[in-house]
Amino acid sequence: MGKYGYARVSTSRQHTDNQIADLRREGVPEDSIVTETISGATPWKSRPELKRLVRKLHTGDTLTVAKLDRLGRNALDVLNLIDVLKKRQISVRILNLGIDTSGAGGKLFLLLLAGFAEFERNIIRERVIAGLETARAKGTRLGRRPMLPEDGLAQARRLKAQGLSAREVAGLMHISKMTAWRAMNSR
Repeated sequence: MGKYGYARVSTSRQHTDNQIADLRREGVPEDSIVTETISGATPWKSRPELKRLVRKLHTGDTLTVAKLDRLGRNALDVLNLIDVLKKRQISVRILNLGIDTSGAGGKLFLLLLAGFAEFERNIIRERVIAGLETARAKGTRLGRRPMLPEDGLAQARRLKAQGLSAREVAGLMHISKMTAWRAMNSR
């Protein structure tokens, strides 16, 4: 049952000294503290030091951070990390909140965090839908660009009416057989 700590800052102008001091006061050995300089918006799986530390942890270990935002700024990502650790029976301690995920209060915290993560997902979804509706209202064409312009589609349909196969149309128009077939059968 080892104690490990994680300290993170976003820029090289910032320092992890205060976080390390907090972790040491909580009994995390100096050689078990991992530090990293990377944005909190970066998903935990894309942070090399945190990812390495997570792989190193075993059942019964505890990962301690000074503040929740050191694990990340995205509720979904933090919840994902905590869930990965929970499944491996590794507890997480968040010092400034007094939370330990191995206890009842920590489990309540996880439920609240899951609720906030779902709320965040829904807000993001609503924003995306609103953005798409606004783009459609402005006449923006959404989705993948067509393989052929309208005149190319019309030409493929004319060639089909003349009795040419998709292979022949593809050869004449210098397009793939599948694109020719789709163009010949479009409305």
